[in-house]
Amino acid sequence: MLLIVAGLVQHGATAGGEPTYVVTRRPDDVHLPDAWELPGGKVELGEAPARALVRELDEELGVAVEPPEPLTFCHHHYDDREILLLFYRTRTRAGADPRPREAKELRLLTRAELCELEMPAANAGLIALLANP
Repeated sequence: MLLIVAGLVQHGATAGGEPTYVVTRRPDDVHLPDAWELPGGKVELGEAPARALVRELDEELGVAVEPPEPLTFCHHHYDDREILLLFYRTRTRAGADPRPREAKELRLLTRAELCELEMPAANAGLIALLANP
């Protein structure tokens, strides 16, 4: 089973003040190619999950973030793998500007827009949580 972390990363807001969140599109050469997802990645052996998320966000987006707070989790079986996905909430630090270093695309979306995206099945519980705050 793979241990994966993902961040609901707040970055900026709409003109009306509604928070926006970072979503990225997976590259073509990885599991679930072209899917939209929250940024994150695998937890390495001996690494604390929150620390892994901070590392992954720096690697994938080039940003420093506030300390992550646990949000929810999901245990999911895909045809070719089993994952335990830990979701955290965080925000970028002042002056950070996320860039899609490893992803095909990056968008900043409101909570409602994020809930309308087609995301991998393992994200269903998170989307349900976000849809009903």
